[in-house]
Amino acid sequence: MDSALSQVLKSPTIVLTVGTPEVHEEIYFVHESVLTRSSHYFKHLLNSKFAENSKKEVTLSTVVDTPEACELFLEFAYNGRFEPPTTSNALLCYGKAYLFAEKIQATAFKHYIYERAKAEAEQKFQELDFLFKTIRPTDALSQRRVELLETWSSLIEMIYDGTYDSKDELLKAEPLPDPSVSFKGHMQNMKSWLDTTNLDTFRRLLSQISAKYPLVIACSPQILRLVRCIPEFAADILNHQLNSAIDEIQKAQDIAAGNVSTTARKRSMFHTHNGVVWSISDEY
Repeated sequence: MDSALSQVLKSPTIVLTVGTPEVHEEIYFVHESVLTRSSHYFKHLLNSKFAENSKKEVTLSTVVDTPEACELFLEFAYNGRFEPPTTSNALLCYGKAYLFAEKIQATAFKHYIYERAKAEAEQKFQELDFLFKTIRPTDALSQRRVELLETWSSLIEMIYDGTYDSKDELLKAEPLPDPSVSFKGHMQNMKSWLDTTNLDTFRRLLSQISAKYPLVIACSPQILRLVRCIPEFAADILNHQLNSAIDEIQKAQDIAAGNVSTTARKRSMFHTHNGVVWSISDEY
């Protein structure tokens, strides 16, 4: 039986041109089987009767088709992973690669980018949150804050302009609250209405981090402007904040319920020790 590598090497190569001559253009020679197994876009394109299929040449030249993003995709397509970009602004590279993955419908690549971007963003914002509380605006370290928030602002504009989600359809499908439902039932309903698992993952990352570090975000006039100008971004932040509030309420209710149960057990044990037997109805 042929190995997977053997199958790849036996497949024909495609001439893949990415970018524009005016900005930056690169030509790659890629095995057809690698492209078709990693991207629904290439799978349909190369299995169709389009001119690109007969010529074995594909050109990608829109604004999201950058050689940098394509090279991350090709590294992932061949190896199942990629090395972090050799740049000081990896987050911006991940955002561009994510939009490229969105275009070529590379699901596994998109998920991998999201995981890498999430780890990078959480680390940078944790560090920035600590520095925010300990440095003055005139300190040299504050430049890191400026650079990160400028990158974050660019990512918000880029991702919210180039991705889509099904939030409107999900909300329209939800029934109106029923007055007869218990408070706990309403809480569960709210959790389902605010659920973001089916939304675009990179949008969720941007809004979740922004909701988690409001004091840091408030230092950026650009991001505050985007909160006003991009309703979806503002709504996503609110969803995360409401989810956090619901979690806190549920946690407080669980703690209160645990305290009541503990008090009842202690009362029962104390009176049993003194020769008094309490019934179940007396305890509760």
